[in-house]
Amino acid sequence: MTGVLILATVAAAVACDPTTEAILGLGGGVSGGGGDSSAVATRLVFTQQPQTTQATAAMATAVLVEAQNDLGAVDTSYNGLVTLALSSNPDSAALGGNFSVSAIFGVATFSNLTISKADTGYVLTAGSGALTAGFSSKFTITP
Repeated sequence: MTGVLILATVAAAVACDPTTEAILGLGGGVSGGGGDSSAVATRLVFTQQPQTTQATAAMATAVLVEAQNDLGAVDTSYNGLVTLALSSNPDSAALGGNFSVSAIFGVATFSNLTISKADTGYVLTAGSGALTAGFSSKFTITP
């Protein structure tokens, strides 16, 4: 019986802390949502990076950007417009394809990106409203 009492006490203490509830997936979560990583997005994160591709060719693998909360969980209710730009552009290349898309369930998918010139050290940045911008890893475009 003592074990049940201790467990009930721990559960009551956890229920008083929304941050702990969100981490454990028990209650309302940090933003008062469903407790299942439903806290509001604060930042953009590249979860599938740009790959080495030939100049002017569409990248073979889609670039994915997630709208995440402070705990690193996807905000599945986020559907804002996410826009990519070249933040490191060593050869003054042009970014092509559909580089502004609406997130679906918190994920923006960029499936036909192109870069006009071959060079190394390109970096993409993702922006959307008040969310903290995200930056991709460096990548190369070949001739």
